[in-house]
Amino acid sequence: MEIKAYENDIFYDNMGMRLWERRHQQLDKYIEKERTLDIGCNDGKFIQRLAHSLDFNFIAGLDIDLEVLKEASDNIVYDQIQDCLRSNRKTECWIKLFHGNALKKYKQLKQMNFELITLIEVVEHLQLEQLDDLCENVFGYLNPQRIIITTPNSDFNVYFKQLNPKFVLRHPDHKFEFSQQEFLEWTTTVAQKYHYSTIYEGVGQHKSGDLSNGYASQICIFTKIKDYQNNFVADQEDIQQILQHCLPYDGRSDQQKLADDIIMNYSRFSLQNLNDIDDFEYDLLSQLDDRDILMRIKDLPRHEYLEEMIKKNSNRFSIYQNDYLLLKLNY
Repeated sequence: MEIKAYENDIFYDNMGMRLWERRHQQLDKYIEKERTLDIGCNDGKFIQRLAHSLDFNFIAGLDIDLEVLKEASDNIVYDQIQDCLRSNRKTECWIKLFHGNALKKYKQLKQMNFELITLIEVVEHLQLEQLDDLCENVFGYLNPQRIIITTPNSDFNVYFKQLNPKFVLRHPDHKFEFSQQEFLEWTTTVAQKYHYSTIYEGVGQHKSGDLSNGYASQICIFTKIKDYQNNFVADQEDIQQILQHCLPYDGRSDQQKLADDIIMNYSRFSLQNLNDIDDFEYDLLSQLDDRDILMRIKDLPRHEYLEEMIKKNSNRFSIYQNDYLLLKLNY
């Protein structure tokens, strides 16, 4: 039976985060601006989290369930937080979702040269005898620089059994759940075969603070020591792309942003509209054409880009009397 109903009785989190949220947060410190593939991406929540960073330019997800991929597409495309991030994102970031099997060797994925592959609560949905094929594909064929695997810790299940003696596995689709020792042995064998080093972590502490049974979810971070030499042949089956989406971004340079801001908001900076101008500034204004706007440089945002902005827009902007910016509206 599924145990989600009991999570609040089992896990301790001082911020009230759910286990999957805390798990995603825990992985942040191991993820940099890498070309990332999330295998078993489900509804895209982890991809959404990565997409809220400004560091990425390519994130992909793979799942065998077409329905959850459609949900993931909606979550990513209609993520309102991206509208807030648009002005701060300066380069393209592409999100692609694929419908396919994690056991298959897809040439298209190989050609994307992923630096990081994540499998978050995925391996337990496979049969134990399928893990060799999974590892051959992920560690051997795709062979990224880093791989992160998280999976339930069956030692922790003792707490669920205290609540429900009939408890077996945490999800109806789980085929097995590794104990801490089993996970250590499996990951060590995989790391040695494919030339990776390992770091171990856990997430999801019992509310009592008792760590004798470990954490609810166990994590292994693999880092490649050297390339794995192989002659694997890609499967003939093509992968199906479900989504190709570019996150909203502002590709303007800082200099152009400053120029656009001044042009669009010149009335806010214009001496003509200020109440604190002195006689000297009155005299300056009297010398200008009606369509010329004078602004105090010290009042303008992003001064550090001003000189370069003027060079690129010299037909509209110029320095006037050292301390002022002249904007010609009749250009």
